Amino acid sequence: MVSAKSRSVDAVIWAFRGSSNPKSVSEAVKFILDGIKALDDGAFVQSAVQWGDPKCIADIYGLIFEGKPWFVKFLIDENGILEEISFHPPEKDLKTVSGRKIQKE
Repeated sequence: MVSAKSRSVDAVIWAFRGSSNPKSVSEAVKFILDGIKALDDGAFVQSAVQWGDPKCIADIYGLIFEGKPWFVKFLIDENGILEEISFHPPEKDLKTVSGRKIQKE
């Protein structure tokens, strides 16, 4: 499930606009899910409290996927369901725990 459609899906579509490989909505959703699957432990940046609720912690990752930098944030609820997601170009530079630098474009 991609809950943040307007931001995540639209951000992917926007990032590929005018390219030789533009994305439709369904292609953007697939791209996001494939990007999440491509994450590894070294892409971790930090955890962050969401909505001021200390019980709600999301993990933030930085990723270069299909040649572009991405900010990825999600949490998995107590039932193992992907609940919250952000997948968009980074708004600031990120540094992963492995030392990779994911730069804002």
